[in-house]
Amino acid sequence: MKKLVMASIGGGVILFFWGFISWTVLSWHKDTSLSFDNEAAVAQSIVQNAPQAGIYFLPFNEKDFVDGGPSVFAAIAPQYHLDMGSTLGIGLLGYIVSALLVCLALNMCRGLNYAQRLKFVLLLGLIIGLVGHFPYWNWMNFSTPYTLVMILDSVLGWLLAGLLIAKLVGVQDTDPAP
Repeated sequence: MKKLVMASIGGGVILFFWGFISWTVLSWHKDTSLSFDNEAAVAQSIVQNAPQAGIYFLPFNEKDFVDGGPSVFAAIAPQYHLDMGSTLGIGLLGYIVSALLVCLALNMCRGLNYAQRLKFVLLLGLIIGLVGHFPYWNWMNFSTPYTLVMILDSVLGWLLAGLLIAKLVGVQDTDPAP
């Protein structure tokens, strides 16, 4: 149980710091995104036309869809306030809970050596990336480069967390150390 808790917390912390590196040090997320030509005008239009926070679709009704016309899928916060402390805390907690779930799944597998446990976590990271981002590419027209970066980001984060998780979770007494 102690190893499971240590792996969950450690894996969550690794994912948290990977997220920091991925989003602030590496440029790949920004490189796969575009900016509006006139951000002030777009912001003004959003405030005027999307008065409450939520998810917006354009066109909202399928019957209003025009082939070749514009399409928008947006998370709108007309009056966004960033509380960095609570946002970071909630993010870290989410990563720890995610790592705990991966640890619990791995703990159900018996007889795997370190490399096999690492591959298991890596496979879960790929599944998480695909399930989390592929539908937006398919249904909401997210760009292919953006989607691939998001999936790769997930895989790399889980690879790094998996190095620790595989060392601590599912280890048999006869399992040689890596």
